This record gives sequence, C-alpha cells and structure tokens, in this order.
Amino acid sequence: MAYCIQCGVKLEDGAKKCPLCHTEVVLPTSMTEQKKDPLFPEPMPAKGSSGLKKTSKGVVELTLALLFISELTVFFSMWFSGNIAYSFIPLFCLFMAAVIIIIAFSAKHTFAIQVSFHSLAVSVLLLGLDGSDWSLSWSLVTVGAIFLTWIILVLPTMPKLAKHPVLLGCISLVASLVYVAFINIFGSGALTWFFPVAIPASLVLLLGLGLMYVRFFRKNTTRLPLADLVFFILAVISLTMSALDLFSTHYLLGIWGLRWSVSLLVAAILLVIFLTAVTMSRRIRRYFTSQNKHV
Repeated sequence: MAYCIQCGVKLEDGAKKCPLCHTEVVLPTSMTEQKKDPLFPEPMPAKGSSGLKKTSKGVVELTLALLFISELTVFFSMWFSGNIAYSFIPLFCLFMAAVIIIIAFSAKHTFAIQVSFHSLAVSVLLLGLDGSDWSLSWSLVTVGAIFLTWIILVLPTMPKLAKHPVLLGCISLVASLVYVAFINIFGSGALTWFFPVAIPASLVLLLGLGLMYVRFFRKNTTRLPLADLVFFILAVISLTMSALDLFSTHYLLGIWGLRWSVSLLVAAILLVIFLTAVTMSRRIRRYFTSQNKHV
C-alpha cells in the first residue's frame, strides 16, 4: 500500500501520479510491484450447476437406506406370516414412496419439472396398484385425469407455449374432449352421450372463451380489469353448465328444459347485464372526458 510523499493521499496499485497533487510516483529500484495470487486459482462452478447439495444428498441416501430396511422387513414379515402372495402392494407402495421423496430432493426445484415427475410417479403408483391382479380398470380414469390436469396447469408455465394462449386453449379443449370421450367409452362401451351432450356444451364453452379473448386479451392494454374478467369467467361457466343441463335433459328425457341449472342461468344473465352496463358507463365517461379536454 503506497501513499503520496507530497500530500499523503492513498495511491492505487500501479498509479503513476497522485490523483490529488499530480506528483509523480517513483518506486525504488529494490521494490517491484507484485500481483497477489487469487485465493482460488480456478473459477468456482456456478451454484447448483451440477450435482446434489449436501443436504439433498444426505436425504436421498437416508431414503435409500430406509427403503432397503423397510422392504426387507415387510418381505420377511409377509413370508413368515404365510401372506407372501399379497406382498406386492406394500412393497410397491414403499418403493414408490421412496421414489417420490427422491424426486422431491434430487430434481430441479421448478414447478414444471417437479409437477411432471410427481405426476408420472403417482400415475405409475396407481397403475401398479390397479394392475396387481394383471388387469387395469379404475386407474385408467385417474391417470387420464392426472394427465389432463398436467396439460391445463403445467403447459401454460412453459415459456415457449405461454406466448400462444390460443394454442394452449385449443390443446386444453381437445384434451378435455378426448378425456370425456374416453370416460363415455369406459363406462358405456360406446360413444352414447358424447356427441349429443358433451360436444354442444363444449361449443358453448368455446364460444364463451372466444368472447373472453376478444374482450380482454386481444387488445394491447396494460390495465386488465380483474373484476370484469372474474365476472365474465363466472358467466361463461354458468352458461356452460346451463347448456350441459339443457342437452343432457334432452338426451335423457327427450324434452328441452332445465332441471337443476335455472339459478345458474339467471346468475349468468345478471352478470352479462352488469358487465354490459359497466362497459357502457365507461365508454360514456370516456366520451365526455375526451370532449372536455378539447373544449
């Protein structure tokens, strides 16, 4: 560390002149400027770039040890009790529980990755439980519901797809229709109520979503009226449920009428009237405000 001999100001390393009095800095011939070696000669890797953290690695190792002990304990308990033929379900459940814990600590802590891996693990667990007798029944419906939920909740979080809301809406609608058709085939053995009930109700929902997109998302506006959006969504859901009741009543009884959705239809009509009145009042206020500015 050097100081100016004229004014005493602290000098930076390698300075040739004093920054205050501009006195020339002359190092004695016996002194040479030496650069200090860095504490870490090689750059440290980025945090979390590879490998597991120490805590996560410890949890994974502990989980594997407990899994090994638990599997042996359950296996020998079932064997000595004469129930070895029924040991698959408890052994499989222990294994999948360990897999889920390991995924939680070893996979990247992002919403999409965690939900994807856990959805896959739960689906495998349900299929394994249902297929313990070498046949699949109820697990197909639950796994389909998990897959549909993944499409609706996880796909919008992916950056590339988040830029295309219309494409996401179409994918979600098509996946929902495929799942409903599968339930119809699974329960009845054929497409019975899918075309006369599910398709028309889906068209009503699609029309409502299209109107919502035109009303709120087509315009490049920075302020999104959240209350209007919530009321519009409630109106669309109420109208869709009313349409479902209408088409299901016609399918079951052969008459056009509403059985349980009258209150929903009334609520939807009131919401539409309210939103229309709010929109008109805003336009009228903006009109007179703009007129006053030009006066």
